[in-house]
Amino acid sequence: MYPRRVDWAERWVRATQAPRLLVVGGASLDRIHVNGEPVATPGGAGLYTALAAARAGADVTMLAPLPDPMPPELAPALDLLTWVGPRVSLDGMPRFEIAYDADGAVTLFREHLGAEPDMTPALLDLVPDLPACAYCVPFMNASLQRQFIDALSARGCLTVAATYGKAARQQPDLVRDTLAVADLSFCNDDEAGLLWPDGDTSCAPGHLRFVTRGRRGVSVFQGEHRTDVPGQRATMLDPTGAGDTFCGTTVARILLGDHPVEAARRANAAAAEMVTAVGPTALWASGPSPSAADDERVTVDVARVDRIAHLISALADLRGFDFTGDLFPPVGDADTVAWFTAATLQQFGFWYEHDGRWQRSMIADIDGTPRKGSDYLWAAYLRWLRADPQAMTPATQAAMSAATWASVAAADDGHDPFPESALWVQAAAAYGRTLEALGLTAGELVEAAARGERPMRALLTLLDHVGGYREDPLRKKAALLGVILRQRPERFLPAPAEAGDDDAPPIVDYHVQRTCLRTGMVHIDDETLAALVRGRAVLTADDEWAVRRAAFAAVARLASSSGRDMGAVDWFLFQMRTRCPEVGTPECAACPAAPGCARLVELFQPVRRTTFY
Repeated sequence: MYPRRVDWAERWVRATQAPRLLVVGGASLDRIHVNGEPVATPGGAGLYTALAAARAGADVTMLAPLPDPMPPELAPALDLLTWVGPRVSLDGMPRFEIAYDADGAVTLFREHLGAEPDMTPALLDLVPDLPACAYCVPFMNASLQRQFIDALSARGCLTVAATYGKAARQQPDLVRDTLAVADLSFCNDDEAGLLWPDGDTSCAPGHLRFVTRGRRGVSVFQGEHRTDVPGQRATMLDPTGAGDTFCGTTVARILLGDHPVEAARRANAAAAEMVTAVGPTALWASGPSPSAADDERVTVDVARVDRIAHLISALADLRGFDFTGDLFPPVGDADTVAWFTAATLQQFGFWYEHDGRWQRSMIADIDGTPRKGSDYLWAAYLRWLRADPQAMTPATQAAMSAATWASVAAADDGHDPFPESALWVQAAAAYGRTLEALGLTAGELVEAAARGERPMRALLTLLDHVGGYREDPLRKKAALLGVILRQRPERFLPAPAEAGDDDAPPIVDYHVQRTCLRTGMVHIDDETLAALVRGRAVLTADDEWAVRRAAFAAVARLASSSGRDMGAVDWFLFQMRTRCPEVGTPECAACPAAPGCARLVELFQPVRRTTFY
């Protein structure tokens, strides 16, 4: 069997409860050739990474040789970072002279390592209150980086490592092993080709890897699951530090609770901004790092969102649903957490298409009652648990087959009503396999999250490694599970005194998107896209994401503006599904949102087959 990995879960929980980062590796005094002219500028992988992480919102400590006296060009770093390390003279500072060709390839004219080779893991004792996450730069000596990664891991840190071309060429085995043991790792496309000539750049379950591909964006690996994130256009002046900026921003945003793919989108934007100026100019700037560009075809009507939020705030009896009743395990049932965790990831895609258009909702009889979509799924999974007490274990889920699913999903007449059953089979199997690989049960994972200071953030972070949940950057199913566990009478996931400090993100499915469009909280400004939505046509991925991201932003504002937690807001939106259904006449007179609604009832929802919702 697999070893227990509760220590793995606890490392991730500790690291993401407060965005504190240690960067091992420091600053240099460089000359960069820009348009053929040498320009003096601060440099260093450690400095760029640390500044990027600080700008993205992390509290950063940098462990590196500390120059005495402090050169004026490096002095601004002292206002942004906590810099600790052995004091050295200016001659002890690394110095490099670098030029780039049109493709970004590096020519190194001068290399002075200064005191860098004298760095040892013993210097970690200089770091007060060691952060729970630590990034070690790719030193010119790859074995020194490995020593630090091992020492940091031994101290319980979540570890992060990157590499560079020379090390990948000269010591591929050592670098490959270092990136494998680190919890998060970074490399570029060329380095990946040197380290994994077979093309398999995935990582082990429980780890994250980011492979940057220049203008083509980045590949994000959550274990073996891969997501390709497009690049962001920029007018490049100086590519120095772009990769380090990407690393620092990504790590900081993950520590702040972002999904790895969303962190990479934010980091792409930061790196694109970085290359438009010489040296770390963009990183000295005040204000947060830039966000990824929105799709301008779909916008949020902030005024309308706030009007509906005001109506929600006045609903004195509005509470989040407690997920009890005939469709759910009884309160106190020992299998409740495992059941909800295995069943919630299957809450997606309950509709049929025909000739490239939405056709109808999934409705079928189960145990003598006609049930639609999500209620049918709950009923089927509860029936399965009653028939097999081991049904929700990782091993049973991992062994899911088409035949097993046909039995689990069968309606009263014996047929499987799910639109594309293979998707549900794959989700269950991926869920079980990843939990087995992590050596955790669902109960252990939830218990580890519940022990954190921010249990919701911790749960979402851990689910980013679990098949069936990890794939969605907006975390609809993960957020739903978090709300369920928080609102069940057992309070499996405790709520802090102020829910806004640890609330779930918006739970955006197709019903919520339909509500956002019909109420006018979200507006499609592009008539071509609007016509497709009105016609219930199957959309491309880009079209669907344009609507969904706008709906996500609208619901987030709906919660913050109304002062209600996401559980209450989601229950309000859930009830809108019956007041303003996919088919049939909307019940506007009975709708509490009616005074603020645009009543655009001809609009539908994005139609696209996805396992996200």
